[in-house]
Amino acid sequence: MNESEGRPFGQREADLVAKGRMLALTDGVVAIAMTLLVLDIKLPEGLHGAELRQALEEVQSQAAAFLLSAVVIALFWRAHHAALRNAGPIDPYLFWLNVTFLLLLSSIPFPTKVLEDYGDQFLGPGLYGAVIGAAALVLYAMELRTSRSAGATWRRVPLPAQAVVFLLSVGIARVSPTVAIYSWAAAVPLSMVAARIAVRGR
Repeated sequence: MNESEGRPFGQREADLVAKGRMLALTDGVVAIAMTLLVLDIKLPEGLHGAELRQALEEVQSQAAAFLLSAVVIALFWRAHHAALRNAGPIDPYLFWLNVTFLLLLSSIPFPTKVLEDYGDQFLGPGLYGAVIGAAALVLYAMELRTSRSAGATWRRVPLPAQAVVFLLSVGIARVSPTVAIYSWAAAVPLSMVAARIAVRGR
């Protein structure tokens, strides 16, 4: 970072975007994505008896899918702010990475609905794993970029365990959609291990 000008070396001021504005845009996209998740939970009117009980069971599955994606989006939001904590003005490369990340983030309600409806087929966990894995990979690229701009080495950035787990689950879903869904739980301990390795590399 060029301390005298407050921007990365080799970048014109006109090419840079204020970090605050990009964070505000990200916050807005996160809020909209979570709202769309909630709007997808519906209970038909005028039901009674067995039909009502069946509808309530379907709502429970909708609520489970909502909870999963709400947690994923919240973790992405937190990781995004952490990745940009030490960033200065946003250069074009980081700007377009962020745009790609937001496109993937805003699309999460769709694969969530597909997962809810086709969780027992390849399409459900396959599409969900692809979108979440791609978003995690883009976020990793953003963190590498900000780390490089700050003069740090790539070893200080935790490896993208989430991206690996979710992208591998796409292949697992070909064999067993259920196993693919359960495999996502591996992202938690693997992320903790990756974070510890990154700390040791500092």
